[in-house]
Amino acid sequence: MFTQETRRFKELYRFIKPYQTILGVAAVFHSVCTVLALLMPLMLKVVIDKALSGTDLSLLYVLLAGMLLLCWTRAFFYYTCNYLTYYPIHRILLDLRVKLFKHLQSLSLRFYQEYRTGKLISNILTDVAALQAMFSTVIVGIASNMFAIIFTVIILVVLSPTLSLICLVVLPLVYLVFSHFRKVLRILSMRLREHMSEVSANLAEVINGVKVVKSFGKERFENRNFMERMKPTFDMSLSLSMRGFMQSIVMDQISNYTLISVLGFGGYLVSQGKMTLGELVAFYTYMNMLFGPLMMLTNFAPTISEGAVSAERLSMLMSSVPEIKEREHAIHLYPAKGQVNFESVSFGYAPDRMVLHDFTLAVEPGLKIALVGPSGSGKSTIASLLMRFFDVTSGRILLDGIDIRDLALDSLHHNIGIVLQESFLFSGTIEENIRYGKQETTFEEIIAAAKMANAYDFIRELPLGFKSEVGENGVSLSGGQKQRIAIARTVLHNPAVLILDEATSALDTVSESVVQQALDKLMANRTTIIIAHRLSTVRNADLIIVLKDGRIAQRGRHEELLDQDGPYRQLYAMQLKSSNEQNSPNYANSHVDLGEDPEE
Repeated sequence: MFTQETRRFKELYRFIKPYQTILGVAAVFHSVCTVLALLMPLMLKVVIDKALSGTDLSLLYVLLAGMLLLCWTRAFFYYTCNYLTYYPIHRILLDLRVKLFKHLQSLSLRFYQEYRTGKLISNILTDVAALQAMFSTVIVGIASNMFAIIFTVIILVVLSPTLSLICLVVLPLVYLVFSHFRKVLRILSMRLREHMSEVSANLAEVINGVKVVKSFGKERFENRNFMERMKPTFDMSLSLSMRGFMQSIVMDQISNYTLISVLGFGGYLVSQGKMTLGELVAFYTYMNMLFGPLMMLTNFAPTISEGAVSAERLSMLMSSVPEIKEREHAIHLYPAKGQVNFESVSFGYAPDRMVLHDFTLAVEPGLKIALVGPSGSGKSTIASLLMRFFDVTSGRILLDGIDIRDLALDSLHHNIGIVLQESFLFSGTIEENIRYGKQETTFEEIIAAAKMANAYDFIRELPLGFKSEVGENGVSLSGGQKQRIAIARTVLHNPAVLILDEATSALDTVSESVVQQALDKLMANRTTIIIAHRLSTVRNADLIIVLKDGRIAQRGRHEELLDQDGPYRQLYAMQLKSSNEQNSPNYANSHVDLGEDPEE
């Protein structure tokens, strides 16, 4: 029954191991604290049988003083043992969260395409929090209560071997109750946690897509959906709570029946002179103290069950193997010249769904290469392969004659930069977002990067300048401003190879012009691979690669391709027609498209 959970707890033990010494000291202090608490009923027995039986109260005062000293000593040990326990627990959880986050950073983009963001957040926050509760329960609660149970049973046997026979009936019964409810609560906890992960994932999607929700007036629809998703959590949470209460009621009944039996049988022994009144009071008190830890242990069942479920979920997440791995003794290339070679590269996101077929291309340092083609032709996939977001299925990609799989990942990403269609900005200031490209930089370099990206003028006009907060994903900035900050970030990064993944396609004509000027500065004397969306970018390329169905259909300069009867001239004709329609008063769209690649 415990095999799987034992294996998972062994995996978690590697986080506990560095702190096992301090936890061992804490266990000793817990045992001392427990022993000190168990001395009190014995002193009560002496008070009843000895101190109160005579007229001399000096013994009573001595015993009372001893009780006070005992309370103070126990308070010291209680505080110390809890500090020695909770310090390593919080350190363990910190280590676990850091390890988990580091592991997530090592996973490939394919993992993030398949694993929903809301579930990941639930893993990092909710599941680790459940582990915290379980660690506190197991390390503190179970340890101290087990000590209390063992010492109490020993004292009960010493006080009255006859009355202590009741424990032989009670303890197995308590274990059966604990095992039954623990199994039921674990199943309910697993169902609830998995459902809450799905709710969290759906909630994250709706929040991220709030503009779409509002633009289609789907607020009520999403409200109903959320309510429907939350209804099962109500039923499962209520069932989980009531099963926990039922367990408490059963344990309370066992406790009451046992104590009544002790009073009845113990009263008979006192009447027969086989037991003193002080011994009965002490035995009753210890039996009451025994049920305290027993009740606590059974009440731990929901916490342990939830912790076991979280351990299972985190174990599954940690078992995810990074698809992109850095080879041993990887090569560090600083700086690269910028020569890129694709040699017979084929790639598929799935074995039966190939996106690229035998793609071969040589890019000399400083050249500007444009990739054009219809949606799904493989343009953005080429950029992802060069960045090594995925590894090629066959063939190889070389940077300065070195297979990128042989390069250290930080070296590869230092030499290759990318500007996306919708660049992502982190919450924080403009300066922090630009500095993200190179942490060890001066403010003067940040200003120079902003000027090169044509961003300095609008940043200077903001009330706080470079200290202005951009909001979540740059919500306080326009599309063109966000893009220019992203370009400044790449300028500071200073890569040898630059990838422009439809960097101006989402902008209006005015913003496009300003951003294009910044891109022209960035591309100067730099190997550039342009995923084309606008004709102005394509015309200036040294070489245009036309892709169709994952293969190279044409290659050449703009003028050469127009002279050929092929897909490029067809794309150009479509663009020219679209451009003429722009001049019509009935045409409202100002964007000209050479084919997007949204799937990639």
